Amino acid sequence: MSDRVCVGPCNRQAREAWAVFLAAREAHADAVDRWLAEGAEGEPPAEPVMPVIEWRGGEPLHCGRCAATFRRALLVADELAASLASRPGVVKAQSRWSRVRGTRPHGSMSGEGDVVHTLTGELLGMRREAARRLELADLVPAGRSGVVRSRSVTWLVDKLDQVLALDELTVRSAVGDPDRLVELGPVEWALAWESRLRRLVDDEPGHTVARCPGCDMRSLEWRPRAGYYVCGECGRHVSEGEAIELVSEEAG
Repeated sequence: MSDRVCVGPCNRQAREAWAVFLAAREAHADAVDRWLAEGAEGEPPAEPVMPVIEWRGGEPLHCGRCAATFRRALLVADELAASLASRPGVVKAQSRWSRVRGTRPHGSMSGEGDVVHTLTGELLGMRREAARRLELADLVPAGRSGVVRSRSVTWLVDKLDQVLALDELTVRSAVGDPDRLVELGPVEWALAWESRLRRLVDDEPGHTVARCPGCDMRSLEWRPRAGYYVCGECGRHVSEGEAIELVSEEAG
């Protein structure tokens, strides 16, 4: 394993804890400056305590867990998008009164159809950028059909290790707000779309009574941004499939 820190979501909590510490250290430096300016009377401001943080290493950029998360989230997002697109009324046919005379009628997408259309466009953009940087002669199909989306997911899964080894590969995404694009890494992007589509089809993982394999406590909570259940006691990550297996095993 490389000594480099994994850039994926597995280190999200560690990054947040480190950011809090850095902010506290800056605040402490300001407090010391004020204390000195006021004559340095009494005890100096107490220094913030450095947190104990465990960082997962990258292989070379993403760890094996984040690679598995990316693969699973891509496949689940494709499945959910297909389910959403198959709903009646997602694509609404235009009437003869809603088109310009002499042109062919075409469908207009509902809000759900537009979500699937946006996902497919961003997916194709990531595929094109990955192929360009990997210097692969990949011809991305035209259009944004379900077949094109699924084939692009298959392409990314087949080249998973190569894609996740690309430094600073990001996607400009409208997953949270169509009017505000954000830069997301590939794993965070796939998780964000999986989470949004799960909400749309009412398929979000609920509470689990599974015991954490690390501390044996029933403290597992689903974290959409991590794509895992996370134990509130010891911080262990448990996948949705693992949680189901744990409950089945305990039930006999």
